[in-house]
Amino acid sequence: MRKNINGKVATVMVVAMASADSFAQSDYFDEAQIKELEEVSIVAKRSEIREMREAAMPVSVVSVKQLEGTTTNINDALARTTGVTVRNTGGVGSASRISVRGLEGKRMGIYIDEAAMGQFSDYLSLNDVPTDMIERIEIYKGIVPYRFGGSALGGAVNVVTKEYPPVYLDASYEIASFNTHKVNSTFKRTNNKTGLQFGLGGAFVYSDNNYEMTLQNLNNRVVERNHDAYRKIMGGGSLKATKWYFDEAKLELIYMNNKKEIQGIDFDIREAYSHGQAGIAAVTLKKDDFIADGLDFDFDASYSYGQNGLCDKAPYRYDWDGNRYNSVSAYGGEQGTYASDSDNRTKDLVSKLNLNYLLNKHNSFNLNLYGTRTRQNPKNELMDLSFGYETNFPSKMSSFTTGFSYDLTLLNGKFMSATTIKHFFFSSQTKVLEHTFVNSPVDLDTKKNYWGGSESLRYKFNKKLMAKASFSSEVRIPTSEELVGNGYSILPATDLEPERCNGLNAGMIYRRQNKFGFFEAEVGYFFNDLHDMIRYQADMIPTMARYANFGTVRSKGVELDIKGDAAPILYLYANATFQDLRDHREHENGSEAANPTYNKRMPNIPYILANGGLEFHKANLFGGENQNSRFLVDASYIHEYFYDFEMSKYQDRKIPSSFTIDAGLEHSFKDDSFILSFKVKNLTDKIVYSELNRPLPGRNFSFKIRYVMK
Repeated sequence: MRKNINGKVATVMVVAMASADSFAQSDYFDEAQIKELEEVSIVAKRSEIREMREAAMPVSVVSVKQLEGTTTNINDALARTTGVTVRNTGGVGSASRISVRGLEGKRMGIYIDEAAMGQFSDYLSLNDVPTDMIERIEIYKGIVPYRFGGSALGGAVNVVTKEYPPVYLDASYEIASFNTHKVNSTFKRTNNKTGLQFGLGGAFVYSDNNYEMTLQNLNNRVVERNHDAYRKIMGGGSLKATKWYFDEAKLELIYMNNKKEIQGIDFDIREAYSHGQAGIAAVTLKKDDFIADGLDFDFDASYSYGQNGLCDKAPYRYDWDGNRYNSVSAYGGEQGTYASDSDNRTKDLVSKLNLNYLLNKHNSFNLNLYGTRTRQNPKNELMDLSFGYETNFPSKMSSFTTGFSYDLTLLNGKFMSATTIKHFFFSSQTKVLEHTFVNSPVDLDTKKNYWGGSESLRYKFNKKLMAKASFSSEVRIPTSEELVGNGYSILPATDLEPERCNGLNAGMIYRRQNKFGFFEAEVGYFFNDLHDMIRYQADMIPTMARYANFGTVRSKGVELDIKGDAAPILYLYANATFQDLRDHREHENGSEAANPTYNKRMPNIPYILANGGLEFHKANLFGGENQNSRFLVDASYIHEYFYDFEMSKYQDRKIPSSFTIDAGLEHSFKDDSFILSFKVKNLTDKIVYSELNRPLPGRNFSFKIRYVMK
């Protein structure tokens, strides 16, 4: 029986619904059938994860075992993975950046069920996906799988959501420190006669985020975060048909709304906040043996309409001693030199077509077409009044990526090769003020084409040992925010070039079964030569910024990952990463002068990471029947790193070393129908920073109750 190589692809908005595939089409089963289905499902999932680990490209997998039922969020799970760093600016709802092997932010491809999140990042983050809905998290290192489409450098994170039984209800409530509340619900129903599947879901998140923080920039003064509340509401539904011409035809509708107060660091901000809302419609069509035997058809399209903005028009500013000052602008504003009451409208269209042809057991071909279209209409009359002229202009951006891939399998599956060639095209149109003293916007019209490609190899020496290697020359098209700004704080970039990266990845994996379960060890090496690196930098217009090409950066590093079952009831893991990113510009940008930071470590990027932990699990630990208990401990270490280029070891602008420990307890009843979870984060109450002057919460607690009807 031929396997569908593409697997399940849903839209990025699975957060708010229960619309995943069911593994059976009948509404009614007897106990024997249910048990058989569960056993088949478990075996299939383990086999699928094993196949992924044995694929040609380097990949790490966080399984459902490490996620389900606990109060852990996605960022916490990723941060414990080899080579991955997650940096936050605060508590719930704060901005975060995910990096793989030191390449972070917009370079990373972020996907949910293989659908890109990039166009929706203003409204949705990975942490919005409840862990209860996740089957596994795939972390690709160095190369982005061709079937994902689009452009990214350094790797990708793909969250795979669960497949639900025909009738399913999942509801949970979590309460945590700092007046944090999270509610999630998912409902799924399948009609056997028509083959129609209905899904509804929703989520609500609120937090005051009012923890104490130590301000390094104010002589380590300790204050309480007093203006950092966060609220988010999401809801949606889906309808999927499985008995029409297509194997799957699905429609999804989603709405989300959020508001976040802006916390002051240098000043005591009391009124400013950001806000946003969006509506999304998405369509998915799939069919195996489309037109011809062996040809799989997979199409996704989504359209979103969003509004977002910054409200900052308070007439006064305050310092941390309570002293009051007039705003810099006559129209108000606490954060800088201008007032803001923006109402920016954004329209996004994203589509992907994936055609996979399986010629025989040795050869398969894949064609991927991926296109985006973004229109932005910024509006901020208060900001224009503050500056005395129009500061933001409508813009649009389009991109189209074509990828062709060839997979080869030889020697009874011992050898695998994946070869990919890509073509990238993008265009953008907007207006920009080139000088603050010349109130005359200039039209900006850009069109560019690039080529890229990759080669991944894997060889299995035996059932226990395999080697992997990959080579790539990839291109990352700038995002709409980088090219045309965001309408209130980021200006358009007039001459931004795409990033290019030539990379090498190599590694060995050893895996064997033991009498308790399994043992696995992996070692990897990577090298990247990144050209035209894009960095965020301040602009000549006060309190504004724009993206610019920094130049060439080289990175290399090694990573080690060990994990396995040490006893029937004990699982252990440990990993470490060394990543060294260096400025490789011999001359200053636009100059023949020698670059004083040549070959120095890139600033504000951690370079030594380590994690370790254990899980104790046992059935009916406290007596009774059909109960399961888990106790988890996770430790994480990040070595100190400098915020600026290290010109002297006495520099004080740096992020200090951190060592944190988290612990959790989970207990389930009635075969996981009722689940109780308790977790302590930062058990030793350490002062932790992952961004300069942005302290993270100290010791905090969470409790979660979950009910599952299946």
